[in-house]
Amino acid sequence: MGKRIGKKWDLPSEQNGALAVLGIAFLLGGGAGCLFAALSSGAGAQELGEYLIDYLSLAGEAGLSRDLWALIWGHLKYLLVALLLSLTALGVVGLPILFGARGFFLSFSVACFCRVFGGRGLFPASILFGLSALLWAAALFLIGVTGLLSSWKLLRRSLGESREGISLDGAYWCRTGLCVGLGIAAGLLEHWVVPVLLRAAARVVL
Repeated sequence: MGKRIGKKWDLPSEQNGALAVLGIAFLLGGGAGCLFAALSSGAGAQELGEYLIDYLSLAGEAGLSRDLWALIWGHLKYLLVALLLSLTALGVVGLPILFGARGFFLSFSVACFCRVFGGRGLFPASILFGLSALLWAAALFLIGVTGLLSSWKLLRRSLGESREGISLDGAYWCRTGLCVGLGIAAGLLEHWVVPVLLRAAARVVL
């Protein structure tokens, strides 16, 4: 039974299984983020509303200036964690948890804007979080899918079901370099493009 499962996961066509696992974890985290934002009430919800109104007001008037390296590191640190998890059997559990956390924070941030500004809040939220997510999410899933398969191999090896290990070949490093490039691009996008678009969005929403 274990050998059949291992062979199935080792096939390139079965990367869809790893993608499904991580996609479900991401969506579950996203659902939890939306629910958490919807259930917030009282003084916390009022403070959140005031904060977001002040934030957009500042973005619309003077623009936002955020440190470039902090933005880049904010994306690369998650990719680094995913890479480290993919080198151990712990990635079988750790990677879905990481994807769930990323989904939670993304959806929670967007849901907070929608809670405060209604449907109009989706416009600035999409600019502030959605544009860069197109890049960092692609990098995270690219690392995560291959990483989950690698962790599965290591888990089976540690259980004595297989002697096969992971291969750190040229394709692995090319894929890693591509993901790092996408993470850097996401930070550059947030630093140079997002503030300009967010300024226009703030004037529409407020």
